[in-house]
Amino acid sequence: MDHSDILSDEESAALREPAGADAPGPAPADQVRGLHADHWERILADQAPALESIAERMLSQLKITGRRFFRRPVEAIVQPPLSRRWGSYTRQLPGHASLSVIDIKPAALKGLVALDAGFVFTLTDVFFGGDGKGQRSADMEEFTPIEQRLTRRFVEAVLADLQQAWKPFLELGFGFEKIETNPLFAAIAGSSEPVSITRFGLAFDGNEHFFDVVLPAALVEPLRSLRDSGPLKGAAGTEQQWRNRLQEDVQGAQVALRAVLAGSEINLRDIALARPGDVICTELPASIVLYAGDQPLMEGTFGACQGRNAVRISKPANRRILGEHYGPVKDN
Repeated sequence: MDHSDILSDEESAALREPAGADAPGPAPADQVRGLHADHWERILADQAPALESIAERMLSQLKITGRRFFRRPVEAIVQPPLSRRWGSYTRQLPGHASLSVIDIKPAALKGLVALDAGFVFTLTDVFFGGDGKGQRSADMEEFTPIEQRLTRRFVEAVLADLQQAWKPFLELGFGFEKIETNPLFAAIAGSSEPVSITRFGLAFDGNEHFFDVVLPAALVEPLRSLRDSGPLKGAAGTEQQWRNRLQEDVQGAQVALRAVLAGSEINLRDIALARPGDVICTELPASIVLYAGDQPLMEGTFGACQGRNAVRISKPANRRILGEHYGPVKDN
């Protein structure tokens, strides 16, 4: 059979054209223009700036949440929001995943937070004191009650962060509803309906762990009118936002401390004439100073704790360096 019996040359050329190419203008009043197959995908793509702004706001919140659940400093990662049909998204989900259905009020819509089995295992392993580097047994087809409980706690924390990220745009409430493993029972949209997917990640110890936040297109639609105006805070608000982010990042930095237990001053002649067995007299001071590099930070008393040398901190050695937590600096 000749291919021309199935498709004409004009139809074949039209199918090979890229989506959105040579988009026609508005149809005349007495005519109807056909709806392109990727119409809703292109609408969601046009709303990406607002979604990206919300995702950026989530990053600073996730750093705190990740540090609380994984008990170490974490780096938050976000990938650009994507729009896909719900049926297409569920087909690419891993065979064993934790799907948390969320209730969005007052919009009366449903959303989803999807965690794969590896993420759930790491969350549970760290909770019980592990390093989170192990692998979940492939024979475990169902999530244990403790895994489900920890997953719910994590998702509820993520929903609180999500609510704060959306607050400047829309006043929404995100509530946990249930956990499913079968996408059929966790459907938040029809198979052909579009959804917005934002993938977040938490990186620590050289590993990255991702989860998806899936929202229906009906929730994203109101953001289209905010894509240009956006919630502007002005220069002062922007400066404070960067200051808060910088402070969070700096607080997670590792700092090496050293303490000088005692010191004596002698002249160079005595050092040159010193012989084995000579004694340099010194006295242990009443307070010990802790240094970060050459910068004094804290003062305390020397002692022992659990069989190790230790310093009990009594007061800051430099209020100017330590900042507002210890009150304003008074210059003499």
